[in-house]
Amino acid sequence: MQALVYKSAWDVTLEERPEPSITEEHQVLVRIRATGVCGTDLGIVSGKYHAVSSVILGHESAGDVVSVGRGVTTLKPGDRVVIDPTYYCGHCEMCRTGRQNHCIHKSVTETGVSANGTFTDYYVTEDRFLYPLKDHVSYEEATLTEPLSCILTGINQIRLLPNFRTVVLGAGPIGILYSYALASKGVTGSIVDISKERLAIAGGIAPERWRTYDSFETAVAEASSGGGQVDLIVDTTGVVGTQVLPSLANGGYLMLVGLRDGVSTFNPKEVVDRSLKIIGSIDSLGTFSTAHYMIERQIIPAQKIITHTYPLARYREAFQALGCDLDGRSLSPSSQAIKVILQSV
Repeated sequence: MQALVYKSAWDVTLEERPEPSITEEHQVLVRIRATGVCGTDLGIVSGKYHAVSSVILGHESAGDVVSVGRGVTTLKPGDRVVIDPTYYCGHCEMCRTGRQNHCIHKSVTETGVSANGTFTDYYVTEDRFLYPLKDHVSYEEATLTEPLSCILTGINQIRLLPNFRTVVLGAGPIGILYSYALASKGVTGSIVDISKERLAIAGGIAPERWRTYDSFETAVAEASSGGGQVDLIVDTTGVVGTQVLPSLANGGYLMLVGLRDGVSTFNPKEVVDRSLKIIGSIDSLGTFSTAHYMIERQIIPAQKIITHTYPLARYREAFQALGCDLDGRSLSPSSQAIKVILQSV
């Protein structure tokens, strides 16, 4: 089978790999049909996020059941499914204290990072990580389930009110999905990005009554009616950090979800005195089923957010559309795409 393999920074290639096989009774062999390109994939490829050499990339996927282990009773060959790639054992200290997204086995089980992923033709997982797809949900739409579940995990850490004045930093797929997930709870706000190309696309995709800006200061001023402070800032870029704390109202939240190295400083006294909350959130924690429901019921307009699709063999073009130039070894914040999908056909 064909597989997109990470070797080292800027060195990824399509390789022929052996088809995986079922070895345990609750495993399922899935024929991958579509996988979304995630910011984590771009971070790995560009050397900004660590992954194991020779690992198959990819983790936002949907496909068809090919075969099942003898202990599987809820799925059968031919079933259409979406994959929850966040493995957890259920037995370690992290799992038993409600932190399954930090399962101690993550260093060897993280799909597309430390364990083989889904930019390929076939993938083996356990039945507990598979959710059936309704006929009206395309494989491509279903790939947004995993990133949406991560976003819902982040939102669950906030005592959210529908009148929260909100700014989302980054008009990529995570920023757009955050805006829709927040909009589903009655929140309106603004999306900020420095890429005019991406903003032009996002303007036609963003939820009703959400606005787009190329200036954080302008977005804050508009959201706060000139008051200069908002209740919630979501940083999907990973490069802004705590420098936006002065723009948070007392009791406000800063949600950090971008995976980029950097150094930020803040005054602890200010955080205490103003009851500010700085929250980091990664992966999915008990939210995949809700994300699955929201995609299925079209609460999230998944098809609208997907701007580009490519066959797996054209992965270089797919990455280029997101500003990741494999040949030039450069990652640009400017992009002419929002969500890009690679199809296995």
